[in-house]
Amino acid sequence: MGEVALTVNIMPEDMEGFEKLKQDVLEKMKNDMDGIVKRLNITEQDIAFGMKAIVVTVVMPDGEGGADKVEAKLGEIANVSSVEVVGMDRLG
Repeated sequence: MGEVALTVNIMPEDMEGFEKLKQDVLEKMKNDMDGIVKRLNITEQDIAFGMKAIVVTVVMPDGEGGADKVEAKLGEIANVSSVEVVGMDRLG
């Protein structure tokens, strides 16, 4: 079984607590994904009018429903307005 790199955009409800939201995303992905996350990278992307999105790139085993699990877990975090999978690439 191969691996996939999944890219997800997270839009916050507001910019207050943005740094805490990034930390919450990191903790959720490391602690609540049953150890399937192999690598994790979190960056920011300027959107408009001072708004930023959190861009999460996750490397995990290729398996049915993996993207849905990630999307659901990230959607559970407080201050998250929306979660959108914007890319999925098969590795190796």
